[in-house]
Amino acid sequence: MGKWSYGLLNPKHCLDDWKLCLLTYCCPFAPFGIALEKVMSQGDGFRCLVIANIPIVGYCVLPCWRGIVRKEKGVDGNFFFDCLASYCCPCCTIYQGSHEAGVKGEFEWERTIEIMKRGLDGFDPSKEAEKAKNQSKYVADNV
Repeated sequence: MGKWSYGLLNPKHCLDDWKLCLLTYCCPFAPFGIALEKVMSQGDGFRCLVIANIPIVGYCVLPCWRGIVRKEKGVDGNFFFDCLASYCCPCCTIYQGSHEAGVKGEFEWERTIEIMKRGLDGFDPSKEAEKAKNQSKYVADNV
């Protein structure tokens, strides 16, 4: 068994892969899901990612996720420290586990930006507001 290649709460390690660090702090479930896909031998990380977005459940999933990464990558530790790290600094925990799983910030940063651009392509806030207003009128009229 070995040690984590990056420690928690270490600014030097954040600077080593600053794009992954920034992605982790701005959109933590993106690297979470990508890392899970990389280390899971069975099942799909997408389902776990959806479950992790449920507010209370996320607190239970993160220590388990860290344990999966730890086990798959042969890192020393136990569930108690997984819980402690997850609850004290969840973003650092996701960054540490994602890096250990082999997630590279350069590739994921560009991929995430591209996905966001595709999602916003053709998005018009005034049209969306009008559509929401019409839907709420429809619901109010039919209740």
